[in-house]
Amino acid sequence: MVGILLRLPASRTISGWLAGALAFLAADLLTGSSLQKAVLLNAANLASIAAAFLVLRRLPPSILLLKDQTSVPFLLLGSLAGGMAAGFGGMIANPILFGGSAKDGWEFWCVTELANFVTVLPLILAAPPPSVHALPFRRPTLSEFAPFSALCLSSLAGVFIGGPGAILFVVPALLWCGLTYSVFVTALLTSVSGYWVMSAWVMVYLPSINQGPDSFSLVSFRLGVSLLLLSPVMQAVSSATRRSAFAGLETVANLDPLTHIANRRAFLARAEELLTGATGVALVLMMDIDHFKRINDNFGHAAGDAVLIEFVHRVKRCLRACDLFGRLGGEEFALVIPDCSMRQGSMIAERIRQAISNEAMLVAEARYLPITVSIGMAASHGDRITIHELLQRADQALYAAKDAGRNRIELFNPQPTRHY
Repeated sequence: MVGILLRLPASRTISGWLAGALAFLAADLLTGSSLQKAVLLNAANLASIAAAFLVLRRLPPSILLLKDQTSVPFLLLGSLAGGMAAGFGGMIANPILFGGSAKDGWEFWCVTELANFVTVLPLILAAPPPSVHALPFRRPTLSEFAPFSALCLSSLAGVFIGGPGAILFVVPALLWCGLTYSVFVTALLTSVSGYWVMSAWVMVYLPSINQGPDSFSLVSFRLGVSLLLLSPVMQAVSSATRRSAFAGLETVANLDPLTHIANRRAFLARAEELLTGATGVALVLMMDIDHFKRINDNFGHAAGDAVLIEFVHRVKRCLRACDLFGRLGGEEFALVIPDCSMRQGSMIAERIRQAISNEAMLVAEARYLPITVSIGMAASHGDRITIHELLQRADQALYAAKDAGRNRIELFNPQPTRHY
C-alpha cells in the first residue's frame, strides 16, 4: 500500500485510504480472525503505512524510484519509521491478544514490519511502468543467465548442506544479480529469497515455541536477514546509477552539442560498421550549406546556429530509420545510406535539397533567408572500401556541385575536379 501511495498520487485520497483499510480488515476476517483482533492488527498496519508514507512522500522521483545512490538509506529510514509505528501498535495488541508484554510486542511488531518493508517496498518502487510499446522477449545470454543459475544452485546447496550458516549461501549470488540485473529484477529475486529464508529456515532452526511475539531469537533473525538482503538491492541501485552515468557520458561524447546528431568521431565509427554490414550498394553523401559564412558575418553566429539546427531538423525528416546522419564540422554534414540503390539514393538526396531550398529559414527576428545546400554522392557498389575513401569521393562530388553553381546534387566522377 505504501508503494501504491508513493507511485500513484491519485490514490492519496480519503477513499483510497478507506479502501486499503477495508481490504486489510476483510483479509483478516476471511482468514478466521475475530473482529477485535482484525481491528487491532490493522490499526497497527495503517499506522505503519502512514508513518512510512509521510517520511518518503516528499523525496524526489530519482530517489523514490531507486535511481539514486542515496535511495536505499532513505528507503531504510522510511521502513524504520513504519516499523516503529507498527511497534507502538504491537505494544497495545500483544498484551490484549497474546497475553505478552508491551515491550515484547513493540520489538516483534517493529522488526516484523521493518522486514516486510525492506523486502517488499523496493520491488514495488522499482517496478517498471506498464508500457504499450514493451520490448519483445529476448533470450538471455549465458552471462545474463549465470547469476540466476548461481542463485538457484546456492539455494539447493543450502538445502542439502544445511546448518544455520546455510541462510547466507544465497548472498554472493544475490550480489552478483545486483551487479548484472536491473533494480526491479534484483528486488524480485531478493524478495523471493528473503521470504524463503525467513519462512523455511526459521521452521528448521528456531524451535516452534520460540516463534511467537516473545521470541528474541526470531526478532533478531528477521532483523538480521532483512538488513542483509538490502545489500543486493543497494548493489543493483549502485550498478544502475553507474550504467546510467556511463550511458550519459557516452551519449555526450558521441553527439554534436549543437545539433544533437552524431559528431565526427561517432559518425566515422558507426559508418564503418554500416559499410561492413551492407549487403548491397551503400551511398555516402557530403552536404554543405551554401554561403554559410555570409550568414555568420551578416547576422551573427547565433543566427548561424539557428540555421544549422533547422537544417538538421529538415534533413532528418527525409531519412529512413537505418540511415546515419552526422556533422563533420562547421556547416559540413555527411550521410550514410546503407543497402540503397542509386535511384533511391538520388531520390533521398533530391528530397533533402528541396526540403532545404523550398522554404526560407528564420535567421533573425522577422528576417527569413533562402537557404540552399550542395550535395556530393559516392557509392560503394559492394566493394571493400573504407568510409574515409568514400567521404573523399563524396567530397570531390560536392566540390563539383559547388563549381556547377551550388544548390544541386553531383555523383562522384573519377575524372579530376577543380578545387578552390
